[in-house]
Amino acid sequence: MPRGGASILMRENEPCFGEQIMRTILRTMPLAALVLAGCATGPSLSERMSAYVGRPESILVKQLGVPNRRIRVAGVTYFAYVHQHFHYTSGSYGFGMGPIFDADDDDDAFFGPAFGGGFPARAYTDTCVVTFTLKDKMVQSYTMRGNACY
Repeated sequence: MPRGGASILMRENEPCFGEQIMRTILRTMPLAALVLAGCATGPSLSERMSAYVGRPESILVKQLGVPNRRIRVAGVTYFAYVHQHFHYTSGSYGFGMGPIFDADDDDDAFFGPAFGGGFPARAYTDTCVVTFTLKDKMVQSYTMRGNACY
């Protein structure tokens, strides 16, 4: 029995609770690092598109495909690549429990189910248009337009 008369149910050389916690944390650190590494993202759209500046038209078409739009004005060619994604979220009904009051205002409310408007359905389109400026079959610059250019 330890000094002072207190009885401790602990084996010799057994780590205390704090040490056990630290060991557990240290054991799980590599797993946590692996999970967080999975969250890492690659280069942004802007970074990927800037790699084409100074490169020939043939590389642009080979890697991005035939442009959706092409126009030539005063010796300058513009290639536009359009990316659209349609989204739809279904609506919902409102439901709840609570007092429901009569329209004639005579305070004869009752407690029961109530149905409401909920949320309406929603449809929207995300768009990004990347337009490359080419002169003498070489990419000079690019612009991005839209709500999904990330």
